[in-house]
Amino acid sequence: MAKIDKRFQILFSEEEILLLKNEADKRGISQGELLRLALRNEITQKSDFTRIKALRTITELLD
Repeated sequence: MAKIDKRFQILFSEEEILLLKNEADKRGISQGELLRLALRNEITQKSDFTRIKALRTITELLD
């Protein structure tokens, strides 16, 4: 049996896989690349939110 090296596994329903495939086809990228972009965007948004929250806390302390 071949060894499969995966960092993690995501399980989707058949409907979710079909939606992922359709969206990836629209954008002209692979399904894996679409997932990577979505995860990166989610991490970036949370990071920006955390920075904004920290700045607000600092300005409240200075007032």
